[in-house]
This record gives sequence, structure tokens and C-alpha cells, in this order.
Amino acid sequence: MNRTAGRSVVRASRTVLAIVFALAVLNAAARAQFLFTDQQSGSVLKPKQVEVGAAFGYVRLYLFGESGHVWDVYGANFGVGVAERVELRIRYGYLDVSGEGINASVVSVGPKINVWKNILAIIVPIEAAFGKTVDTSETWNIQPGLIASIPVGKVLEITPSAKAFIQMQKGTDTLVAANLGLGIFPTAGKNLVFRPEVGVLFNPGNPGTYLQFGVGISYRTAPKS
Repeated sequence: MNRTAGRSVVRASRTVLAIVFALAVLNAAARAQFLFTDQQSGSVLKPKQVEVGAAFGYVRLYLFGESGHVWDVYGANFGVGVAERVELRIRYGYLDVSGEGINASVVSVGPKINVWKNILAIIVPIEAAFGKTVDTSETWNIQPGLIASIPVGKVLEITPSAKAFIQMQKGTDTLVAANLGLGIFPTAGKNLVFRPEVGVLFNPGNPGTYLQFGVGISYRTAPKS
């Protein structure tokens, strides 16, 4: 094969990969419903204690050596202690899909249960997306997972987490997410916390990885006496 033919093959291969990547991004945009970063700690609220917060996330898809911006998510979350070692967590996210005119509202509701020394918790949220450009019946999923809080001094904690996305539709794959965040406490009472976080979402049986960079802020009320 001469050099000219070789260059043509390389250009053609790059074109095919670019087309495949573009189609993957469009497919991701069409079903962009997952809130896969957590931006919360492994500790559980006391009964009647409340936490409110807001967050922003920027998501890219990496596939075949290429990457592209897929969506942004603007979120809010609410938690309330409902029993000893159990809280109810509600999350809302507005997803704006990059350049595709697709957007959706995502709602996630489920318990968080303390399983070890108030630094390791099980979460079991159920999630679905709603909007004119989304078929809600195809977005229901349940997300069992673990979240931990590892204290580092008085003003910092590390918050690793992992969970599965079990989609409720026949013929769909289970996805896996892993996140690593920080909790930064600017006040002595630790009621206010800033939560930067990075997370990945992927299908173990397929190529491609979603990477999200996020930041959040939350405020906890004092425990009820």
C-alpha cells in the first residue's frame, strides 16, 4: 500500500470513528436521565433533622479516543431524618442536553440507611425523567449503592460512593457509577458544607464512559433535641 492510499485509509477510519462518536453522543442525549453523582455524605440525618442543597454538574462522554460535552445538570436536594439511622432523600435535576434542544426534569426518591458508625450508608433511590422530549416509561431505574464519609481533620471529609443503575425496562443493561467527592466545612458547627465531586458512569459490556464534574452546597439544621 502506497503512502497516499495509507493516508486515505487513516482519514476514512477517523471519519468512521467521528460518525460513530457523534451517533453515540446523540444517543446519550436522547436518554440523558441519570443523576449519577451523589454530592452527599455517608452520615445520616437524625429524626426530624433537615438538609437542603443545590448542585451543578458538567457531563462529557469519552468514546474511541474522542470526547464531547453531553449535558449539564442543575440540581436541588432535600433530606429529612425519619427514624434512627434512616433518612429520606429527594433529588431533582434539570438536564440541558448540549446543542440538541433536549431537556428533562429528573426526580429521585429513596432512603439512606446508616450501616456502620454513621460513616457508611446504603442508598436505594428510584429515579425517573419527565419532559416533552423524554419517554418517562423508558427512564425508570433503581440505584442501590453505598456512600462513605472519611474524616480528614476538622474541616474536610472524603466521600467515595458506588452504585448500580438497574433499569426497569426489558432488554436494558445495568450501568455502574463510581464517585469521589469532598466535604469542606467552612464553619465550626459543620452545618454548611461545600461538595466538589467527580464521577464516572459506564456500561460494563460496552465501550464509552460518562465523566461528570460537579459542585454542590448544602445546609443541615441542628438535630432536634
